[in-house]
Amino acid sequence: MRAHSPCLVILLLLCFVQGCAYSIMDDKRLLDTMSQDKALASNIKTALMKNDFTKGFSISVYSYYKHVFLVGELSERFQNRALAIAQSKNPRSVTTHWFTPAKSAESDFILSGRLRTALIGAKGLSSTRVDTEINAGRVVLLGVVGNENERKIAIRTARKLDGVVNVTSYLMLPPYGEEASKAPKKEVAKPLTYQP
Repeated sequence: MRAHSPCLVILLLLCFVQGCAYSIMDDKRLLDTMSQDKALASNIKTALMKNDFTKGFSISVYSYYKHVFLVGELSERFQNRALAIAQSKNPRSVTTHWFTPAKSAESDFILSGRLRTALIGAKGLSSTRVDTEINAGRVVLLGVVGNENERKIAIRTARKLDGVVNVTSYLMLPPYGEEASKAPKKEVAKPLTYQP
């Protein structure tokens, strides 16, 4: 039996432990880029934990092409500190998406399951490349999609779900050349309203 590369073993372990939504075969990033993104996100999470950001705060860290996203609830007085910690790890950019405290009529866990099911069932979308965060019905979509049409399908699918208050998308297209250094654009969409 051949020995496996330590980086590959760590990547696969991280994917398993974190419930990675990415399919390695379907992701447009190269394996080494994915490994670098996972390591960067892990380093930032570790640094946040060392700075007591685990006590009463909920912060998720994502990285795509070294563009980092901090998503969650965090007191205003700690937001700049969290941003500085993320920036100290030398990403291309850091985008923060802080939720204000709110309550939801439906459990975010249940809504998350319904959203994942809807994304999987959406025709023309490779849902394995879309990560989601939900807070009181407020949906954040993150990840790398294959084209502009996939981005629109993901946003439209999330907007259609009952219980969704709004949708913010940070979905990226695979960058080429200089585009890799540009931060992804933010799109905000209110839920669709239906006329009977």
